[in-house]
Amino acid sequence: MDLKNIPLSKAALIAGISWIIMTILSFMIFFPSLQATPFSISGILIIIILDIIVALALYLLLRTVDKNLSRIMSACRIIYAVIFSIALYNISDLEVFNSIWDFGLLIFGIHIFFLGLLVYNSKFIPKWIAILLFIGSLGYITDTIISWLGYTFSIGMFTFFGEPLFALWLVVKGRKISHNDNNAIS
Repeated sequence: MDLKNIPLSKAALIAGISWIIMTILSFMIFFPSLQATPFSISGILIIIILDIIVALALYLLLRTVDKNLSRIMSACRIIYAVIFSIALYNISDLEVFNSIWDFGLLIFGIHIFFLGLLVYNSKFIPKWIAILLFIGSLGYITDTIISWLGYTFSIGMFTFFGEPLFALWLVVKGRKISHNDNNAIS
């Protein structure tokens, strides 16, 4: 199948399902706390692969809104996945892992900000999702800055809700999106 002709509804479904799986795996791996176990390592590898799939699917979905911004948004998520891979390589030292991952979360926060812009400017995704994504991006960016200042408080754990809600929306409502009618859903 030619990726240029993939239906928007299929891109939405792929992004949504992959994101939901990532969210579930993340909760299983990172809560209550990360351990350097074979389960965690393999789970993080799956999350990294799914991050790349989500990046590509979101690009395919949102390129109709703004092709260049969609490329930047997807590239940020792929860069985040690369940084996450480097962190995973250092998982035996959780302090090093966390410092590398903190930088990755800054890039991820930028990705979520650009995603919020694309969602806000789309005609087929509700604006409330964009607002939640903007709030989430601020959480990730603030967490990185707080970490660099030597503090451990996490704002992102209170602001990430836009992501799983968007993933659910993509699975439930995204299947109605078409190339011919970008106003199909509100």
